[in-house]
Amino acid sequence: MNAEYPLVSILCAVRNDGRFIRETLESVIMQDYPRWELIVMDGASTDDTFAIVNEFAAGHPNIIVRSEPDKGQWHALDKALSLVKGKYIFLLCGQDGYLRKDWFSRCVETLEEHQDVSLVWGIPFIMSEDGKLVGPHYAYAGFLGDKEYGSRTKPVSAFVAKVDWRRSSALSRLWRLLRKLTWSRFLMLFRSFKKREIPQRKDWFLFWLRTGRTFPESNMCVRKDIYIRLTKRFPEETMTNAALLDFCFNFNAQGYLACGLPLAGSFGRSHAEGQALRQYDDTLMASYYQNITNLRKQTKGRKIEFVDPSGKVVSEQTLSL
Repeated sequence: MNAEYPLVSILCAVRNDGRFIRETLESVIMQDYPRWELIVMDGASTDDTFAIVNEFAAGHPNIIVRSEPDKGQWHALDKALSLVKGKYIFLLCGQDGYLRKDWFSRCVETLEEHQDVSLVWGIPFIMSEDGKLVGPHYAYAGFLGDKEYGSRTKPVSAFVAKVDWRRSSALSRLWRLLRKLTWSRFLMLFRSFKKREIPQRKDWFLFWLRTGRTFPESNMCVRKDIYIRLTKRFPEETMTNAALLDFCFNFNAQGYLACGLPLAGSFGRSHAEGQALRQYDDTLMASYYQNITNLRKQTKGRKIEFVDPSGKVVSEQTLSL
């Protein structure tokens, strides 16, 4: 490993992910970036997850493994954060993985080149439980510029990927999806067919203020100090989705700058039966959007300051929404 490459830390919370964890770990090991550490926090799995992770760790000393009971994914990530030594942080679910072997390299290159930027993100893809790469998430599909996947952009397929017609619960799952298809989500899906440039820096803030679009969790690379500064610590925040929404709101509302890469960064598994905590989604999202609405009213016609990672003002703009 070369000292000139900043160390990056991947935080990975797992529990009973034996069916998928091998592919997840392989997607990290395949990265062409020479300096990384993978911190795997296992929530006392009862399947073969821990054994598989230890198998990989035996051949890769930069994989750190801990296994003990926890109170959920965010609790595990919070504990992993205390072990971080890297300059930059990635978050990774034990059922997901990276699509490009140069993903770490591209993120670090961007952050090192642009010292005013605090976060880099890319386009998330959806993968079915049986390993089929369906397409980019409909909310971000319009930003995809990666030639390798451009012809495979299937926003509608990606939206309904969670419906597995081989299961008896397929119709009820489809009904739940349709109930979540609000007017704003329908517009988001419709607009995803049109290719466009990713809003950068100040333009991203304005885009976020209008749409509330979050950073894709497993597709973002953020400076460690910024992540620690803006993330609520467990047990103050116990629900994963709420913690991510809080981070996104704090990051944008406080004027930090982000760059988006029009590349397929990682994939996330789509589960036909849904996932834990989904019953809280509507409440969490409603609170998140209300906070953005309040911010939009407060900042209209006022000067917004944009800051670098140290908090120094690098630019200003008066909003006229």
